[in-house]
Amino acid sequence: MIKFFRKIRQNMLMENKTINYLKYAIGEIVLVVIGILLAIQINMLSNRQVAKKDLRDIYTQIQAELRTDTTRINVIRASFDDKEKRIQDIIDGKISSSFYDTINELNFSDCSICRTESTNYDAFRPVTKGYTLLKEAGVLSAITTDSLLSMIDDLYTQEMPRIEQSFLLVQSIAFENIKDNQQYAWYVDWTQRRYNKDFLIYLFESEDYRKQLGRYMIYMKFNFIADIGSYKTLATQILEKLELELKE
Repeated sequence: MIKFFRKIRQNMLMENKTINYLKYAIGEIVLVVIGILLAIQINMLSNRQVAKKDLRDIYTQIQAELRTDTTRINVIRASFDDKEKRIQDIIDGKISSSFYDTINELNFSDCSICRTESTNYDAFRPVTKGYTLLKEAGVLSAITTDSLLSMIDDLYTQEMPRIEQSFLLVQSIAFENIKDNQQYAWYVDWTQRRYNKDFLIYLFESEDYRKQLGRYMIYMKFNFIADIGSYKTLATQILEKLELELKE
């Protein structure tokens, strides 16, 4: 009987040891899991902070580039306003022969209107380094919930291709006009920017040149200038949002 109770007591001690061991093991596992979760959380917070800093740096880059772009657009539009007035004066026949009769070899280079307006143009290509960094950062997937990212994406994926297309159209028209000029005797003098009376007569009296200017204006004013205007409008809105974002 004594042996029986001793055996029971031994079994109970073994069970208690097993239970205690299991408790200890479970406790150790819980501590390891908690440690892993804490490490993951800390790593996620650290990654978020790094990503947030990187995004701010990219926003700063885009901000600087958009300021450059909008300044460039202002210069192009101001230049075009002057150009449009010169073109309109020619289309409307406001340049009289008494004016260009005063032009000669000595003052020809100073004559601002003595040029073929339909063969020159201003180029505009937006700076895209910041947007490239934004794509590489992989944050554009959030555009459905982030209005700023959505606006930036629209600017570079929709507005910019329209500008490129309209610019290429203007460029092709200008090249065609240069080619057309080769038929005239004054062409070589024109390429050398030398005075030629027949060239002035062509500029201010030719119906063909007036038609050339009308065609040029369709592509320049109503396409290219209109498109860079739309780009500037959206870029200005983005700049306002970036300023608020970078203040936080």
